Amino acid sequence: MFESAAPPLTGDELAGLDLLTWPEPPPDRTWADTAPSGIAALELDVDTADLAGLSDAKLIDAMVGFERQAAWAEARQARIVAEFARRRPPDAKDLSGTDRTCAASPYAPDEVGLALHLSRWSATGRIGQSRDLVERLPETLGLWEAGRLDERRVAAICDATRHLSVETARAVQERVLPRAPEQTVSQLRAALARAVIAADPEGAEQRHQAARRDRRVAVNPEPEGMASLWALLPATDAVAAFQWLTRLARGCGAQDPRSMDARRADLLAALLSGRLTPATDPGGGDTGPRPVSPGKPLVQVVMPFTTLLGADQQPCELVGHGPITAQHAREIAADATLHRLVYDPHSGTLLDYGRATYRPPTGLADHVRARDVQCRQPICRRRAIDSELDHVIPFPLGPTSEANLATGCSHDHHLKHSPGWQVHALPDGVIEWITPTGHRYRSTPHDYRDDDDPFPQVWAARPPPAERKPQHHDPADDPPPF
Repeated sequence: MFESAAPPLTGDELAGLDLLTWPEPPPDRTWADTAPSGIAALELDVDTADLAGLSDAKLIDAMVGFERQAAWAEARQARIVAEFARRRPPDAKDLSGTDRTCAASPYAPDEVGLALHLSRWSATGRIGQSRDLVERLPETLGLWEAGRLDERRVAAICDATRHLSVETARAVQERVLPRAPEQTVSQLRAALARAVIAADPEGAEQRHQAARRDRRVAVNPEPEGMASLWALLPATDAVAAFQWLTRLARGCGAQDPRSMDARRADLLAALLSGRLTPATDPGGGDTGPRPVSPGKPLVQVVMPFTTLLGADQQPCELVGHGPITAQHAREIAADATLHRLVYDPHSGTLLDYGRATYRPPTGLADHVRARDVQCRQPICRRRAIDSELDHVIPFPLGPTSEANLATGCSHDHHLKHSPGWQVHALPDGVIEWITPTGHRYRSTPHDYRDDDDPFPQVWAARPPPAERKPQHHDPADDPPPF
């Protein structure tokens, strides 16, 4: 996405503008790459008056255009809210997300709430976020005003940095902001969690220990005679418990008509209520469901060797969950079987099986899942461990190799093979998705490193997987499209 060449006009410039001499926009400009402003909103409104006359590609561009205009308007409103709060006695610095204000200014949220039809609690949060942006995170506010961020991503940045000092909050902002415009909210939150640990490792560990002391289990009523059993656990325990339930659920057999979610729920209820216990039949064998693979659940933690030795406090990665503190990772490593996940020359894993093998062997599959972490569709956050392995160039035209394999959820496997969609593996490890309207979106490999460079070159350039001309064959013999 590109900005238009001309910067947004100021209020004084707009006031003196002769609309009759407004210059024609460049012929290749789209609303997706036009900086928002009052004039741009007027033009966009006129250009989209006849929706039936717009192509599919122009509809997508108009969607982006209106999204950027909405962001611009919300950011301008945030500046106004912050200015209003400035003209009142300052509220408490930690008022955001609470229902209290400083005694010196008890009524500012009431004024804002009445004007915007917000509850006092919501108005208090609106004031706090607006002040945070103006006083602590002006660069985030600038991107919002340029239409590059929406309110949810802005709120994620404010929420993640609210408990930090101004200097630390700006350091976190500096790490995440370059990529934030291209990320979904969940992707940005994961990046923020890692950046907060990197910028404030001691504080992150203290907050983790405080949260750990608050672990608990609760039951909540739900509609239609249902209830939810909710547990707050350390991330490693939660991931291990879910993986074990998944193994048991898969062990119920392919003929079980229940969904995997239903199997996990039934097994959890049976285990915790005592209906499912270890038992022995007359022949001496165990009864009941068995996990599809024995042993402890697979919990993968990726950490720098220097952090394992205690030489530094770099953030680590709990695969399937996200960033964790260095101390938390070392506690896990103290009671774990360690596997070294490094580049293939050191691991000895064969990463290219050519076109003779369709299903990736275990070593190659583990390598690709550890490399990708999540589904490689740019906006999907499905965990790689729960996803399938997809041949980017369908087998046997493309090889079963590290360069031609990517993790993908079932939905995105079908999406990739839908009419008009194209997926390409680029030499640097990037996967490019092209939609039926010709818009291009890219997915980069997960970067485990703690690097101050906001745009590290993760993968060395490598040749793309080779294609060959298809030979005549019966389509009924084709393997599944992944």
